[in-house]
Amino acid sequence: MENSREFEQTEAHLRRAEVELKVAEAEERAAEHAVEAAVRELREAEEIAHHEVLLEIATPKGLFEGVFRRTTEVSAVIVAVLRAKGLDSKDSFELVHGETVLQPADRTLGSFGLEGKVKLELVATGSGV
Repeated sequence: MENSREFEQTEAHLRRAEVELKVAEAEERAAEHAVEAAVRELREAEEIAHHEVLLEIATPKGLFEGVFRRTTEVSAVIVAVLRAKGLDSKDSFELVHGETVLQPADRTLGSFGLEGKVKLELVATGSGV
């Protein structure tokens, strides 16, 4: 009787250990993915010269990625994105960084303090949006 009880306790302990092992393995895989993503970002940053900015711009037609000199005017970036994404240049667009609208558009990327890898949004303006 005593052996049976010890056996049940041992089996229960083994099941808990197996569950804990699966959880640990899942956490390890998640950590490995995080490390891989960080390494990719470091490599991207290393490829960008000090005078350049890697822009990831969300547009109505999907993500645009491009490297621009920090001396490039915002208006020139908008034109490049419109052409690349086939958006109508007759519409009015602005670039937004977080809560900041990059205006006036004749200012340079660098004048807004943009450097390295930056995420922006291209938003339509003046059309009730």
